[in-house]
Amino acid sequence: MSSNRRILLVDDTKSIHEDFRKILAPAAAEPTDLQSARAAFFGAKDDGLASEAKATDVTNYELENAYQGMQALDMVKAAIAEGNPYCVAFVDVRMPPGWDGIQTIKELWQVDPDLHCVICTAYSDYSWDETVAELGHTDKLLILKKPFDPAEIRQTASAFSAKWNAAASEKRAMEAVRQKETEARAYASSLETLNKALATSKASADRMSVMKSEFMLRLTSEVSTHLNAILDRLIEDGRTEGLDDALDRSQRLLETIDKVIDFTHVEAGTLEINSTQCSVREVVEDVEQTFRTRAEAKGLILEIRMNDSVPSAVKTDPARLSQVLSQLIDNAIRYTDNGRVHLSVGTEPTESWDRVRLRFDVTDTGRGIGQERVGHVFEPFSSRAKGELAEGSGLGLTVAKQVARLLDGDVHFDSLPGEGCTFTLRLEVKRVDGASEEPRSPQQPSAFDSWPGSQQSPPRGGGPTPQ
Repeated sequence: MSSNRRILLVDDTKSIHEDFRKILAPAAAEPTDLQSARAAFFGAKDDGLASEAKATDVTNYELENAYQGMQALDMVKAAIAEGNPYCVAFVDVRMPPGWDGIQTIKELWQVDPDLHCVICTAYSDYSWDETVAELGHTDKLLILKKPFDPAEIRQTASAFSAKWNAAASEKRAMEAVRQKETEARAYASSLETLNKALATSKASADRMSVMKSEFMLRLTSEVSTHLNAILDRLIEDGRTEGLDDALDRSQRLLETIDKVIDFTHVEAGTLEINSTQCSVREVVEDVEQTFRTRAEAKGLILEIRMNDSVPSAVKTDPARLSQVLSQLIDNAIRYTDNGRVHLSVGTEPTESWDRVRLRFDVTDTGRGIGQERVGHVFEPFSSRAKGELAEGSGLGLTVAKQVARLLDGDVHFDSLPGEGCTFTLRLEVKRVDGASEEPRSPQQPSAFDSWPGSQQSPPRGGGPTPQ
């Protein structure tokens, strides 16, 4: 940065200002008419003050003038606001009718504590002790007695301006050091944050690796178990009662493979959603027919109830909706040993007249979910308990939740260990106007009951331990 040589002269006498300009800024001093005429006829010739100033120091200062203390204060404030402060102020002691020099300096230092001040006086208005008592001990103050010695004025201006610039340079250097220190601390903090993130990521990756290994063992075991059972049934001569079991195991094996394929698509972001007009009742009926036999084989009651507020037709992907509901009901039946599995279908209001939020609650009287498993229900490859090889692929609920999100919905659950739990699917869909259900044939009665009234589903119960 360029050196600051801005000087403020505060004096109520105009001639003093002219003398200071000749001493501190001779090149800028305006010649009188007589000096101009003399320069025109006889060549340029300066008076004694300017000549002595040029002989002692070739440096010019940027000199500005104030005639009263309050005017000087306004000028210092403006200079600070512009980022172009004064480095030195020469202040006269007697400046009636306003502030005297001591009061003026006190006011200036309130605004600019770095300003170096020179008291100019020809009288003994204040002793040195009185001055110190008013302004304090400081290396930013000098007393200059009148009449002025031009060399003394320039030396004082030179010393004080150099001192001010040195202090300003040191201050800038300290600010730069502090800024670098702050940047270094921020960098160190970012490194620490990054290290923690990497450590967390590594722990997560390690955990996922272990879970995938467990999953592969589980998947291999399940595939092997089903295939061996199928082969055993098929090679038994003269017996046909095992074919149903072989077919059931084949179906479970296909379901496991489908879950692995869907999970792979979910991970890759390539799972497709094909929305079309469909009947919620038909989707639920198909799911009920798929699982009723399985529920009855375990001695469970499968109940389906639908609220009258459910639209007859909506726009969504019926295959994916069926996939999510099937997984929730399969999960409930798998981990419920006695009692019932209940699916209720209702609606909740939305902010748009042409859209509705469907709510599916799958409630059972199964084992429930322990507190240690609550945070891992929807994680892939998770087993029922630590060290236990769980039944199934461990992907069903993971895929169900991800598919629900692709359908503009989500899956949540509530559970009481030992009392069961409820898995809830909320899905926002578009109503389809003018759609009507086809009449049901007498040979195919409704697989579920409808109930009028409230849009809310029946109270939730407990529920299944997830796959």
